[in-house]
Amino acid sequence: MEWLTALQKGSGWTPARAALRRSLAFPLGTYPPAMPYVEPFVKAEGWAREAHYLVAGLFALKDGAHQGGRSLALALWEAARERDSKSVEKRFLALLDADRDQIAFRLRQAVGLVEGGLDFARLLDDLLDWFHQNRRVQARWAKEYYGAKEQDLEEEEVEG
Repeated sequence: MEWLTALQKGSGWTPARAALRRSLAFPLGTYPPAMPYVEPFVKAEGWAREAHYLVAGLFALKDGAHQGGRSLALALWEAARERDSKSVEKRFLALLDADRDQIAFRLRQAVGLVEGGLDFARLLDDLLDWFHQNRRVQARWAKEYYGAKEQDLEEEEVEG
């Protein structure tokens, strides 16, 4: 996360942001103009490398709006509540079911739905563990999303 924050604070943020945003339109880690901004900080190959590119692109998509402690699941719940729409929940469920071919597209859609910043460090950690066989990240995200929903319903009952 520090590498992205340092990049954001530097004078080269505008071209970096453009390259990282554009990289989301290509298979992860294959868009050469984004490589100078990611490769020096990636020490892994395979999915771990791709996850770094994905998070860097999403960070650029949100113009570096990092907000520690605000998970994507919680941000999506807030978006669903504000819009009073079931479509956000459908996209959230589709995201939870995303495989390696779908994850970049679905994450880009999901991040585009939320207002404000996200905890990109946590997002990277979650993505690095996304394909674990017990799907613990997806289970935690579901708890966060539906737990926030349940908490809102309880607060409405107390107020009403």
